[in-house]
Amino acid sequence: MTYKYNIRKKAMKFIRKQEKKQQERLLKAIYALPILGNIKKISGKNNLYRLRASDFRLLFEMSPKSDKIALIDVTNADNRGQIYKYSTVRPVT
Repeated sequence: MTYKYNIRKKAMKFIRKQEKKQQERLLKAIYALPILGNIKKISGKNNLYRLRASDFRLLFEMSPKSDKIALIDVTNADNRGQIYKYSTVRPVT
């Protein structure tokens, strides 16, 4: 299966604020999705998952576009204590 990645503005803004080494680590973790990583489903939300990358958390949605392509939409990124407090997720279009 082929994966198409979309990193939303809010998540990319957070990633760019990090040190260069941490930016590379976060982006490497994103592009290894959904095969590698500490991934857990968020309870009560359809198709919403969290990826643990060191002390950071990334929220993403994974939805099939067709039989051969799936969209991985990274919706938010933040420190581990803050990510769940104010996260609002818009549906993938």
